Amino acid sequence: MSLLKTLVAAPVLATILISPVSLAKDLDYPTKRLNYTIAFGPGGGNDLMSRTVVDILKKYDYYDNTIRVDNIAGGSGAVGFNFVAQKKGNPYHLTSTSGNFLGTPLVSNTGWTYEDFTPIGLLAQDAMFIVVRADSQFETAQDFVEYAKSNRVTVGGTGAAGPERVVASLFAEAGGFSYDYVPSQDGGGMVTSLTSKSVDAIVANPSEVSGQIKAGNFRPLAYSEAQRSTVYTEVPTFKEQGYDFAFSLPRGVVMPGGVDENVQQWWVDTMKKVVQTQEWKDYLNTNSLSGNTVWGEDFAKNLAATNADFKRVLTQIGAIK
Repeated sequence: MSLLKTLVAAPVLATILISPVSLAKDLDYPTKRLNYTIAFGPGGGNDLMSRTVVDILKKYDYYDNTIRVDNIAGGSGAVGFNFVAQKKGNPYHLTSTSGNFLGTPLVSNTGWTYEDFTPIGLLAQDAMFIVVRADSQFETAQDFVEYAKSNRVTVGGTGAAGPERVVASLFAEAGGFSYDYVPSQDGGGMVTSLTSKSVDAIVANPSEVSGQIKAGNFRPLAYSEAQRSTVYTEVPTFKEQGYDFAFSLPRGVVMPGGVDENVQQWWVDTMKKVVQTQEWKDYLNTNSLSGNTVWGEDFAKNLAATNADFKRVLTQIGAIK
């Protein structure tokens, strides 16, 4: 081989030798038990998602070793997430994210934030509808905005400082109007506030209002994810109606910080297989979750953007200083 050909071939050969696939094989991963921590008690949304993921990993032999699942609840997720954060560099620990993964560190001194974890993937997006009664004069988000600019409007949601309040505030900011927020104790009370005409609209998780929508009692005006829901494909997003924001709770998977990037890629590839199964698709439909996925460092950017919106709105309403 000529000197020129040797020089040209060398970087190509080097690239092949250090490819992620090659290095992942060199790591001989996995060889140990996986520890999957659920930062909340049994029966909740995070628990259901986590156990669905683990069941799929086991059923299809996507993880070639045993998997231990532990519920470590406390402090709105703070205790369990802290347990995983303390395992820095350990490639045998996973946990599932939720709204509290971002919200809890904003309002409490947890000692960790989302930045202390290695992002694997956003497997499902838990976004919100803004919903009005079927007999409302508002047919679109623009109808609502035009009315709200010259009239007092009330928007309901669950809790005083949750994701419903964040979406309502981002909508008002993007649309240039003011509103009064009416919190309810739970989803049932929020639905009642709209049916009783105590509020003009509510911001709600699709699962909380899907029955009323199907019955023809409620009309969704917009969806808060950047893309349309994979379940409610007929509902337009705020973005496509001209309101430049998106907000959804991150139902994803992360590992402790400092994990080797080839292990990170191994899990990205594995979770991509998980979300293609019928079991995962059934989980999304049953729980009214959108299946739009985001992976690796793009997931990190998604967490950063969502966290910034959450922090800004909570600061505006006085929930954090």
